[in-house]
Amino acid sequence: MEINNNSRKKVGLALSGGFIRAASQIGVIEALEENNIPIDMVAGCSSGAAVAAAYSAGKLEKLKERLLKGKRREYWQVIFEPGLPKTGFLKGEKNRRFFEEFVGDKTFDQLDKKTFLAATDLKNMNECIISSGQVGQAIQACTAVPGIFAPVEIDHKILVDGVNFNAIPSKVLYQNGADYVIAVDVTQTPGIVIRIISKIKNKFGLIKPICSNKNNCDRLSIIRAILRAANLSSSLIDGFNHSSYPYNILIKPKIEHVKRWHVSLVKDCIEEGRKAALEAVPQIKKDLGL
Repeated sequence: MEINNNSRKKVGLALSGGFIRAASQIGVIEALEENNIPIDMVAGCSSGAAVAAAYSAGKLEKLKERLLKGKRREYWQVIFEPGLPKTGFLKGEKNRRFFEEFVGDKTFDQLDKKTFLAATDLKNMNECIISSGQVGQAIQACTAVPGIFAPVEIDHKILVDGVNFNAIPSKVLYQNGADYVIAVDVTQTPGIVIRIISKIKNKFGLIKPICSNKNNCDRLSIIRAILRAANLSSSLIDGFNHSSYPYNILIKPKIEHVKRWHVSLVKDCIEEGRKAALEAVPQIKKDLGL
C-alpha cells in the first residue's frame, strides 16, 4: 500500500556528541533506512554534528569507510595542528578539512535534508543553532572543544562545542515542524570533578549568569575560554542527561566500554548502534503507523 507522505508524521533524528562513540550513530541510521523509517530532518551536536551533516550530504557510507580504515596515527594527524595558545592550543583547520571530505564546500541549503547543528556562543554564553552557511565550517565550530581547539567565528559569534546546551539537540527539531523525534544518546557521564563542582554550586547557590559583562566577551584568551566552558559544564550538568530533552523514542547503544578516544573500536560502535536501532524499529513503526 502506498503511503501518503503528506499525511504521515514528520520525523526528526537527534544525534548526541561522544567523539568516536558517535560512530555508533552510523549503525543506527543504516538500520533505520533499511527498515524504511523516513527521516525528514536531522540535528547533531559535537561529533554527532559531523554524522548528521555527512548523512544529509549523502556521504554517510564514505564517512563510515574513512572511520573504519583510520589508524590512531591518522586521527592524531587530523587533530594535531598547534597554534599560538591564545584561544586554543589547536587551530582546527585540519579538522575542518577532514569534515569537508564528506560535505565538500556545500552550504546548508544544498543538503538533502533539513539540518541543524548545535554550538555554544562563548560571546554571550548561549546556545547557537547553525542552519545556514558553510557546512564544513559549522561542523568545525560544533566540534571545537573550548581551550583545546580555537573557537570559530561565524556572524560575529564565537562558537565552540554545543554539548552543554544541546547534548541531544531534539528541541530544535520540534521547533521546526517535527512531529516525532528519534533521539540517539552516545554521551558519557561528566567527570567526577565537574560533578563535584556542580553539587557545590547548587548547594551554596553559586550558579549565576555566566557572562554578565558582555563587553569583555569579544576576545577570549585560552584561559577564559576554558573557564567559561568549565563554568557552563558545572552549571548545566543536567544537560548531559537524556531525560533533560524531549523525544518520542530514545536509542542508546550499549557502548559503555568505549571511551571517547578508542578509535580501534569504531566497528564495535557501528554494530552496537545497529543492534540498538533494530530493537527500537518495531516501536517506531507502530508509532508512525508504518
